[in-house]
Amino acid sequence: IGVLYWYLTRNFNYWSKRGVKGPKPWPIVGNILQLFTTPQPLQELNWAKRYGKIYGIYLKEEPMLTVADPELIKTILVKDFHLFPERANISQSHDKIMSRNLVQLTGDDWKRVRSIVSPTFTSGKMKRMYPRIQECLSQLITVLDTMATDGQSMNAKDLFGRYTMDVIATCAFATKTCADYTRDNPFVLMAKSAFTVRPLKTALTLSCPVFLLKLMAKLRPAPSSGAGFFFMDSTRRLIHERQKSGHKSNDFLQLLCESEKDSEEDIKDELDVNESHHINEGSEELAVERKTLSINVVNKRLTEDEILAQALVFFLAGFETTATTLTFLTYELAINPHIQDSLYAEICAAVDANGDISYEELARLPYLDSVLSETLRLHPPSLRLHRVAAADYKLGDTGLTLYKGQTVQIGVYAVHTREEYYPDPFRFDPDRFMPENRHKLVPYTYVPFGAGPRNCIGMRFALLEAKIAVAHVMRRFRFTRVPQTAVPLGFKRGFRISVPDDVVVGVERRD
Repeated sequence: IGVLYWYLTRNFNYWSKRGVKGPKPWPIVGNILQLFTTPQPLQELNWAKRYGKIYGIYLKEEPMLTVADPELIKTILVKDFHLFPERANISQSHDKIMSRNLVQLTGDDWKRVRSIVSPTFTSGKMKRMYPRIQECLSQLITVLDTMATDGQSMNAKDLFGRYTMDVIATCAFATKTCADYTRDNPFVLMAKSAFTVRPLKTALTLSCPVFLLKLMAKLRPAPSSGAGFFFMDSTRRLIHERQKSGHKSNDFLQLLCESEKDSEEDIKDELDVNESHHINEGSEELAVERKTLSINVVNKRLTEDEILAQALVFFLAGFETTATTLTFLTYELAINPHIQDSLYAEICAAVDANGDISYEELARLPYLDSVLSETLRLHPPSLRLHRVAAADYKLGDTGLTLYKGQTVQIGVYAVHTREEYYPDPFRFDPDRFMPENRHKLVPYTYVPFGAGPRNCIGMRFALLEAKIAVAHVMRRFRFTRVPQTAVPLGFKRGFRISVPDDVVVGVERRD
């Protein structure tokens, strides 16, 4: 027993030998179980408060440094991106198709696909999908209208989950779900299956050594059933149908099929610049991105497998995160009615004679963007980012060396809620992000979509999807605090993203 205990804990003095503080790890699981048994936002706050901007944890038996210092964040994500070019993918898929998605691709393969796909998400391309997203609002408005008439409260997470499901189904898979979970819609059933948490599988993953997880992922056969297979098979059939018929549609799948590196149509415009603060995008960052992606490629178009992989990861990454952001935003508006009133006034002023808001006008609404920014600061979907050192690396003036293959994580939630950067950090204050106040923000203390060449490529789509919903819903309805509205919010236990308990608010129709 003594020998076994020594073997399981042999690396657990790694950080203490280097003078780095951190929580005490447990045999086999390291610090993972502490994240699993306590809601992650609360655990992140506890550790950041106790150990500071830099501390060490253990992913099972492997030491991992956590950084919540803006200068180091910029260094890792931008300045020295070439030394931290990859994300940490412990249980990555080795499936022939799924391994081609941008999250998992590395090296020149990643550079090629990223350079081809990036133009798909410029404002010019997003505008083509604007009408498709608007179509998905009708069912959302109808449900809210019924709730307001009947005096019902609204479960924000459930309702916005239906909306984001419909948007992604429409824009990525040319499928209408009508936001209806009660129907036996195959898309909805498979989507729910993809996001079902399986406690036994989670427990086994927690207790499984890292090297064994990697081996199991490599040996795992390609799926022939289940959610992943369903979406890939459906998308492949849709591609073939369009090729045969010549039909084209203004959706994500069509944009991927038409995407090409170095297209003259894909230059960023003013509307892209308006939202650049979400990824700390300035001249230095753009220069690093251009240098990183400036490679000569023979094949400037995506292969069919690459299109399938991007479509699937677009769904997996975009469904729950955007729904969660809209849920948090609704909650904050309900308990801060003065902010809701200011937002309503801005939206009403932007509506044209037909009661519509143009794509350009929506993108330029400063208070709407500030409300969304403050929501993402206080409630970031991803609580941390991970990067892997490509070579031994001395980390600034910390005296620490990260060795090749070692993972460093960016404490997104920790830096977002640090009083040093955001006075009264847990007060919801959109004015922090108004254009006239942004110069006061410390760069790289706001990173909800990451930063640098590996920032979230779907950021502008996520912002558009959220802004359309907020603008059209706010113009018609008011959200109110009701007895069932939990203050403060509770959080689900789990990994990867911040998920609140059920958020219940009242719905009133505006005059």
